[in-house]
Parts: sequence; C-alpha cells; structure tokens
Amino acid sequence: MKKKSWEFVSTSDLDETEQAVLSQLKIDGRMSSVDIARKIGVTEATVRRKMARLLEDPGISIQAVVRPLRSEEGIAALVGLDVMREHMADVAERLSTYSYVDSVYVTTGPFDLMITISMPSTASLYDFLSRELTEIPGIKDSESYMIARAFKHAGRVYQEDEPGEEGD
Repeated sequence: MKKKSWEFVSTSDLDETEQAVLSQLKIDGRMSSVDIARKIGVTEATVRRKMARLLEDPGISIQAVVRPLRSEEGIAALVGLDVMREHMADVAERLSTYSYVDSVYVTTGPFDLMITISMPSTASLYDFLSRELTEIPGIKDSESYMIARAFKHAGRVYQEDEPGEEGD
C-alpha cells in the first residue's frame, strides 16, 4: 500500500484499507473503485470487496451532501444550545425532525447541543431562533453563528473559484 495520504476516519473496527476507502469517499462519494484503488495503492477488486463490507454497516452511508452557501441565496448557521439535562434527548430528537436542521450533536464545552442549519433567509433564521426554539421545552438559551464561507465541508475542501462561491 502507498504512503498514507488520507485523513483518519474515526471507526476503530475498520482496517487500514477500509479507512482509506472511506477517506476517499468522504472527498467524493461518486469516485469510482478504479480511482480509489489507484489513489490508495490496492487492486480494484480489493476496493469493491471493502466497499461492499462497509456499506453493510448501518452506521456508514454514501449520500449527497450540499455545501453550505453553495449559491448567493440562503444562509447557513451554527447554533449552540444550553439545554436542561433532563430534556437533552427530547430536544435533540425534536430538532432532528426539522428539514432545515442539517446536524444535531451533543457536545462538551459551553453548549450542550450544537446544530447546523440551512435557511432561505436571515428572516427565517430569526423566526427559528425567536419563535420555534422558544417553544421547545428544556432549551434555556442559544447562541448562533452565521457561516460566511465554507472552506471544507463533509470532508471536501472547496477552492475559492468554484462555481457558487461568489458572494460567500
């Protein structure tokens, strides 16, 4: 196998080749098994076998990921939430049902939960923060951060001159 040039994927039950395959797929989920094999220095048959095993794991999926701020319309934000401990799971589960909430994480540090959201406008973000969040029992406070530009998202690094970057 070639020298490692992939990033670590936090799955301790995977072997080195499976880690390498996943790292390539994180960069481009449409990458062919031939291209992956060439990049990581194994045969295409090995990549196909490893991919089949990986996709049997319910914790691993290949899906389309939309870059925050891929056009001049809409906004993306990170929101940190201070949540009463006894409501943590309920709040996380409820937030997970919103279509514009992209991710929900239980975290350490000053916030109990962190969410990433994509909204059509700052007015919709304001409505979410001032109206919808206040209706969810257990949320004590929130702090929001609008995303101005994505340099890397879901494993993919974005170049400044990529289509859709203008105005980000």
